[in-house]
Amino acid sequence: MLEERELLVYFDNTKDPVKNLAREEELFERVDSGNLPELVRFWVNSECLVRGKARSAKYGWYNEELARKLGIPVIVRETGGGVVYHDEGNLNWSFFLRTSGAFLSPTAAFDQGSRYVVKALQRLGVQAQFSAPNRIDVSNRKVSGMAAKSSVRTLLVHGTLLLNSDLEKVNLLCVPPGGCPPVSNLSKWAEGIEASSVVKALVGVLEESGFHTRIIDAYG
Repeated sequence: MLEERELLVYFDNTKDPVKNLAREEELFERVDSGNLPELVRFWVNSECLVRGKARSAKYGWYNEELARKLGIPVIVRETGGGVVYHDEGNLNWSFFLRTSGAFLSPTAAFDQGSRYVVKALQRLGVQAQFSAPNRIDVSNRKVSGMAAKSSVRTLLVHGTLLLNSDLEKVNLLCVPPGGCPPVSNLSKWAEGIEASSVVKALVGVLEESGFHTRIIDAYG
């Protein structure tokens, strides 16, 4: 779908979750209007919970009382889905892609948005795979959850990558939907994995897939 296209790749420089979620909306609008090319963004939040716009048993929820007790902020994103815990051991990724205007099923959107992330993890020696409807798993453990939104012209798929996150807090705070496997950090399979190594592997995968990537250190 995206071969022979320019793709910006950058790592954002703020860890403020409110700013980072607002930036997702700003970038979606700029790509959708044609003011920015397609891009992939990496970003890290300070400790918080990020939830979809509406509560649903289908996607799980979070322990509201414990979040209040611990003083952990809860940020609402514009995409749907459940609740994820963010800290500095969690790397967030976002693909902003132009579409042909054809309807994509949710599963197809998540598969399409995550395929290069999966290939990058495999390059790092992690046997990752897409798991419907919106996860990346390794050995029946969840290492990434995803959410998405689209217009006629643009698809946003964003997700987490648990590199070395506080899994005790993840499990205490997040209430997963039925059938969701346990979570694990990618460091379980790739000791010492860092955000920079994921970005480098992803750039290599993209370029081998025919993309012309342009890397910038941070988005101003």
